[in-house]
Amino acid sequence: MKHLLILSILFVGLSTIACKSKSSEESTSTPQPLGTMPTGDAYKIDAPRTELKWMAFKPTGNHYGIVTVNSGTIFVKDGNITGGIIDINMSGLEVQGMDGEMKESLQSHLRGTAPGKEEDFFNVVKYPSASFEITSVSKLENDPVGTHMISGNLTIKDIAKPISFKATVDLASGSALKATTEPFVIDRTLWDIKYKSNKFFSDLKDDFINDEIKIEITLGAVKE
Repeated sequence: MKHLLILSILFVGLSTIACKSKSSEESTSTPQPLGTMPTGDAYKIDAPRTELKWMAFKPTGNHYGIVTVNSGTIFVKDGNITGGIIDINMSGLEVQGMDGEMKESLQSHLRGTAPGKEEDFFNVVKYPSASFEITSVSKLENDPVGTHMISGNLTIKDIAKPISFKATVDLASGSALKATTEPFVIDRTLWDIKYKSNKFFSDLKDDFINDEIKIEITLGAVKE
């Protein structure tokens, strides 16, 4: 089987998902300016309880997996998130739902550790980590998707682009922070990941990979 992926949303019937997701996630080409330095109590990211799930598709199938985090800090003041940064472990990108040689082959292609395929996707030897830096957080009222809108700059392969998404944030305990998101989408080509993209290659026919990635985040952090 050819590598049918990266980071995209299902071609068949996907327009419905993408349109729904766009209501909670927007991305433009210019990084958002950082606000004032975050203030408040520091909550250290609990790496074992934090992960980013990804799902990607092409017309004939899909792949999915996780990316873990290295570290990070979220700042909270008066019950509100004031800022933070998360260091994402791209070297630990994992493919799930398959085993053996197929899994290893796809993982090495995505990570860019397969000889001659370094630049197809993430090239983790050159770019072992990505990051997300929060620029603003606003509370949502009576929203079924989340309690907060979180905006920030996502940096992959040294390219920073702004994204926004809704999250359900729980600070009730006072000593721990939990946050989860519904699936939302980002466009991989904004981070110069163009492999088999119809946007850049016109002769792929059905052998293309969709540009959108479906992302779902689970985050845990404890007060320092």
